[in-house]
Amino acid sequence: MVQQKVVPTEMDAVRLSAFGSPEVLIPQRVATPGAGSRDVVIRVAYCGICRHDLLSRQGAFPTVRPPITPGHQISGHVVFTGADVPPGLLDRPVTTMLVVGCGECRGCLAGEPANCATGRPAFLGDDRDGGYAEYVAVPHHTVVPLPDGMDLMQAAVVNCTLGTAYHAMVRGGFAAGETVVVTGASGGVGIHAVKLLAHTGVRVLAVTSREEKVPMLHRVGADDVIVAPDLEFAAGVRERTGGARADGVLDIVGARSLNESLRALRDGGRVVVLGNVDGGATTVKPALLILRELSILGTRSATKAQLSQALELASSGRIVVEVSGVFPLREAARAHAEMDSGRVEGRVVLATADTV
Repeated sequence: MVQQKVVPTEMDAVRLSAFGSPEVLIPQRVATPGAGSRDVVIRVAYCGICRHDLLSRQGAFPTVRPPITPGHQISGHVVFTGADVPPGLLDRPVTTMLVVGCGECRGCLAGEPANCATGRPAFLGDDRDGGYAEYVAVPHHTVVPLPDGMDLMQAAVVNCTLGTAYHAMVRGGFAAGETVVVTGASGGVGIHAVKLLAHTGVRVLAVTSREEKVPMLHRVGADDVIVAPDLEFAAGVRERTGGARADGVLDIVGARSLNESLRALRDGGRVVVLGNVDGGATTVKPALLILRELSILGTRSATKAQLSQALELASSGRIVVEVSGVFPLREAARAHAEMDSGRVEGRVVLATADTV
């Protein structure tokens, strides 16, 4: 049965008109998205911005085809449910998964759309219109209800920050008493990875390129901070572990740091790669993996159950989500420019007219 609130036929959105500098993000009036029988429409309250958005804007990902509405970190209220949507979602505050799978395969039914059997689930804001808009339409299996009373601003960024870090921690099997290095620790995912690992009882060695980020990283839970503008941090890890090196690395930088991450590991250690800030490639020597029994694990996004757990951690206050700035939707270009500057800690969010 279709259920809906009053939804206008047009809405404000910010569209990626071409690849380039922040000025390619153009505010426009566009048609409000339609929805099929298995879809919901969300009235967007907030949409987060992360480095992935900047790379998409710059043309780093071959599947992105302008014009498109960016944005994969969404919170808001459901205002329309299609005829085949289970009851109980209308008016609910929700967030969304980062990716949209088919909803029918084994991976999707297990709440793991990143492992959709189609081989390539759609990424919100890259492959289909996302949350830089007043409304967004997604399949109902993509939404995750928020805990009662959760702040919508914080909820918008949990999926990409704390949720991604949670999934990476589980993939790496990191546990209390181990030592784990976090590269790119002063970025949005990095800060929340540090918080989550510290909350779990892991000894955290945070890596940053900027000296001024050291106090903040200690504040969010890092046991020690390695300043490495050149991304040569393995020697610092050995020094701080008495030569034992680390049990694991959460590598958010990606291609430019992967080999250094491997050098920072003890024999039998594991690297979980959850970011690639410049979209580049690198070369790894198989002999290094073989002789030292090192593991490299990829991770894309949280499962539905993990995202729900991350939301509970944030909603309860056990882990405080860092939102460092709020911009009106129409000022998305200015928000991107701030992110480009490197001055931002945590995440910034876009707010629709109802929330500013």
